[in-house]
Amino acid sequence: MIRKLFALTFCMGSVAAYAQQQDVAIITAKLDKSPNDTLVNLYEPYSGDTATAVIKNHQFKMTMPIAKGGSVYIMQIGSNPELGGTLVYLEKGKMNITGKGGYFKDATFSGDAWVKEWQEVMNLTAPDAGDGKALADLEQKYRKAMEVGDEDAAEEYNKQGAILQKKQKDVLGKWMQEHRNSGVTGYVMTIYFNTQREMDSLYAGLGEHAKASRILQRWKNPGKVDPSIVNVKVGAEGEAPGTPGSVKIGGPAPAFSIPDMDGKMVSLADFKGKYVFVDFWASWCGPCKPQIPFLKAANDKFKNSNFVMLGISLDSKKEAWVKAVAKHELNWLNLSSLKGWGDATASAYGASYIPFNVLIGPDGNIVARNLYGEEVDKKLSELMPQAALTAIPQK
Repeated sequence: MIRKLFALTFCMGSVAAYAQQQDVAIITAKLDKSPNDTLVNLYEPYSGDTATAVIKNHQFKMTMPIAKGGSVYIMQIGSNPELGGTLVYLEKGKMNITGKGGYFKDATFSGDAWVKEWQEVMNLTAPDAGDGKALADLEQKYRKAMEVGDEDAAEEYNKQGAILQKKQKDVLGKWMQEHRNSGVTGYVMTIYFNTQREMDSLYAGLGEHAKASRILQRWKNPGKVDPSIVNVKVGAEGEAPGTPGSVKIGGPAPAFSIPDMDGKMVSLADFKGKYVFVDFWASWCGPCKPQIPFLKAANDKFKNSNFVMLGISLDSKKEAWVKAVAKHELNWLNLSSLKGWGDATASAYGASYIPFNVLIGPDGNIVARNLYGEEVDKKLSELMPQAALTAIPQK
């Protein structure tokens, strides 16, 4: 039950409100009890683009340049993100916010078509009502069970959660089919559909306006639309330190040195000249478990060849990590810094969700990433055909 969330933190900066630009989003708001003389920040967490306004007479207005297409922003009244923060999707056009309270809770958002579309998606995924609330409750139970090492109870919560997640994805998939040209589809696709196969299939069915969103352009052209991902947090244990990196196929694999279960340091350099499959996972990660049989099969098939598999756990508690390795019989080299999402290697590789994996070639460069299910064996067999042949039992 892993869901990617924006961390409600703000790097203060200034971006002028270029009202004369053609591609801008104009936001007006009247919140009857909003605190006067309070700063309002509008912040794009991937790029750092920021606009500000000051509340006067319980109203504010701000303009954000949207030259690169639609994206999701954090809007914050004051300094308390729990009280005054909300996520909004913006593209060229107008949004109006009205409410009887002081902040965005229970406020009404109106304006251009994309405002309505964003509100529809927020209602479908709300964590305080319906299936969203049930999923959030299960996630809390799951984490508490894992904290005390009750993996059987956690497994049951995870099964129930998987059913709700599947239902949610089906609903969102239907919404995307009905809104093929909405810029909001970029948010839905990149947040709720993680595998490359799912995302490629969904992207192929979208209209040109949807594909032109900043979200999908950033996904399609990593590092070109925006230089890096800033302040992204993935719900679980710990927080990533600083700005995560991003590995590219064909580029060099970042070096690392991480302790194994006995405290012995293991480095990527130890396996120079081999194919190295690095799997980022955690004991509390429900979606990681369906991947285990495919990893076992691949490891058994290629372990006697020019190949090694490494599991890097994003656990923060050693007991839970050790128990999970034993229970699932993960018979490859298992490593962990026990820093959760604060693991420096996960940050260096851009592992902002799990399961996440990379395949490193004998030359130290990235060969593939995000191989799931049968894709693992397929890719390894393609790269090491002779090893695959000798692993097949002879009749």
